[in-house]
Amino acid sequence: MAEIKPPQDGRYVELQRLGEEERRMALELREIRAQIASLVQQLLPHHARTEKIDEVVQASGYSRHLIDVLRYKEHPWHRPQ
Repeated sequence: MAEIKPPQDGRYVELQRLGEEERRMALELREIRAQIASLVQQLLPHHARTEKIDEVVQASGYSRHLIDVLRYKEHPWHRPQ
């Protein structure tokens, strides 16, 4: 099967470069989120005090709801793909 070549237009090359960059960044983001989820679970055991939870919320910049979900539940951030 013959390879389809795009017209001689530099925008196709740029589109390909940007697509590759976006896929690389998406993978990086998944890995970072898995690290965040792991740290939240390490820092906040189930018996963590409210003050400690508030410290993690403040340090992370994430909502209390997300921090609670990351503490107690399997969340997609726990599973880098």
